[in-house]
Amino acid sequence: MAKYTELQTRKLISSYGGVGSIIETIDGALMIKDFDKWKYFFLIEKGTIEVEDNEIINDDRLLKRLKFYFPELNQIVKVPANTSMFNSQFPDKKNHIIDAEYFPKWMYCNKCNSIKHIDDWYKGWKNVFYSKDINKANDAFTPPKCYKCYNNAKKNKEKRRYYVLEQVRFIMTAPNGNIKDIPWQNWTNLTREKDENGQKKITFNGKCCNKQDLRYLKDGRNPDFTGVRIQCKNPECKTNAKQEPLGGLMGLRVPDFNENGEIKTIVDADGNPVLDVKGNEQKVMFKAVIRTSNSVYYPLITNSLYLPTIVIKKDIKDKIKTLYEDAEFSAEKIQGKINNEQLQLTISQIEEIMFPENQDFIKEVDYRLREYQYLTTNDSPDDKNLVFEEVNSNLLGDFGINKLLKINRLKLTSVQTGYSRQDPIDKDLFANKTMDDYIPVSQHAVKAKYTTSKGKNTKLLPGIESFGEGIFIDFDKGKINSWFKNCSKNESFKKRIETLKNNAETSNFTPSEEKQKMLNNLEYLTTFLFIHTFSHILIKELEFLTGYPATSLSERLYVNEEEMQGVLIYTMAGAEGSFGGLVSQANPERFSKILYSSLARAKDCASDPICYHSEGQGVGGLNLASCYSCGLLPETSCEEFNSYLDRAILIDDEFGFYKDN
Repeated sequence: MAKYTELQTRKLISSYGGVGSIIETIDGALMIKDFDKWKYFFLIEKGTIEVEDNEIINDDRLLKRLKFYFPELNQIVKVPANTSMFNSQFPDKKNHIIDAEYFPKWMYCNKCNSIKHIDDWYKGWKNVFYSKDINKANDAFTPPKCYKCYNNAKKNKEKRRYYVLEQVRFIMTAPNGNIKDIPWQNWTNLTREKDENGQKKITFNGKCCNKQDLRYLKDGRNPDFTGVRIQCKNPECKTNAKQEPLGGLMGLRVPDFNENGEIKTIVDADGNPVLDVKGNEQKVMFKAVIRTSNSVYYPLITNSLYLPTIVIKKDIKDKIKTLYEDAEFSAEKIQGKINNEQLQLTISQIEEIMFPENQDFIKEVDYRLREYQYLTTNDSPDDKNLVFEEVNSNLLGDFGINKLLKINRLKLTSVQTGYSRQDPIDKDLFANKTMDDYIPVSQHAVKAKYTTSKGKNTKLLPGIESFGEGIFIDFDKGKINSWFKNCSKNESFKKRIETLKNNAETSNFTPSEEKQKMLNNLEYLTTFLFIHTFSHILIKELEFLTGYPATSLSERLYVNEEEMQGVLIYTMAGAEGSFGGLVSQANPERFSKILYSSLARAKDCASDPICYHSEGQGVGGLNLASCYSCGLLPETSCEEFNSYLDRAILIDDEFGFYKDN
């Protein structure tokens, strides 16, 4: 059944694609396998082929960070560009293959309505497709086709013989990252009842008979689940005349079993079962979802902005250590002395020299701090991978902008380290706790899965290098602090921030240590809301005013408790707005007009007043005044899963940062 399908490389490490994701193709829905099962990486690890120099991603800063939770890691290898040969259905390089499988595996025929597992469809196809060449039979079956209709058409000598199967739209996911088909073979023999809480409950009682002949019946008059029914047409089946509708499907819960047939339970970081309020062990349960639902897949992707490597000589390191011994340590003071005399070092670099033992785990916010410090304190380096220039930002003072950079060229490396289902997981939680330990906060506690069956012992990770351009904005910290002090006296503002904080603390989206710090510091939380929302309305305005689709633009936030308050809006080569189109908007006069227009548009949401006065929208209710009519972006553009947004922070007449603009 194998067939080659060409996919864009960027789709294999993105906010909607990667290991464990379901990719919709012209040949059907495919699920990407663990990358160590890809032919390319399998042959590399086996030693059959060697990685060429141009296929290795050189980013020492990123490699050092990833080694904390992948101690055996020695290389980041580019995802193979699985391009096809010219005018051919075969790959350009036969070993550069990314392996996937059909999923969902249950498929039905729109002509005869039969529904079966793909394995049963394939067995039937081999029996009716008379050919001694198994490869010919396989090629004819891909994409999967109905053998019943083919056989009938062949007997009746009809012109049309091939009827491509449709995959069912519904699947099941579990909070531990597992995924499976709905057990359709049991649907015609179920019991509908109510549980102890009065909720509708479906219980499966096994197959209806041993010679099932199931039908997937659709009634166009009823667009909801009751319009789809499952029926067994086996004349000897006791349910033969019964058509079981899909009503209640979305409430279906099925336990997850281990290899011994025992129901899996949720455990804490010490391996102890987590109990519910009645003292019972909480079970890992599958739930039914639509296969295209956002909740099916949340990738864990580590991005790294390329920075030139600075080689610090031994005499410089010795001098820093001497300065530290002579006086009470202050990275800022040492930075001033060293930089005035010899070279430009960031505070993070100095701290790495002084405290190497603290560099094992680099939090995401600290990793970005290095990038922020480099962009705000250095001139453009003599390096083709990073080229930028500062723009005169005097005209932008009213917008609280301290520095504006045109980044004419940048390189961003992306590596997928894991993924989760049902709810997203913070990157720092994954990195610090590792995939083997997690602390559940509810019966829906989410656990991430590795992208490889080797887990944290993998020696390779797949990544992609993207080149593009961007606009970097650094805000005036003094103005933000002054604004917060004034608006924190406003009761409406305080109520608004407290509402968001309470939503975050009660949601299933477990916050990382940094996010928890943000929730405990209202000034930090407010600054993050302000910059994140600013980023979204700017991207949407660039879409409206300049014609660049929001899907071609992305954000990279630089916000922490004290040192950084900025954002990078960027686009990658090949997308609309690249090749100078985006950086040309950073002209001070033009950029000023874009900002004025974005604020005006932010005041006019089609969903107001409902949106503006919302007490919680989106994932975990982590948005206030922000919906798809005003502040939400495509998933490919936002790195926070469209959460922590509130345009009232910008435009409210009482406390908005831009209330006077």
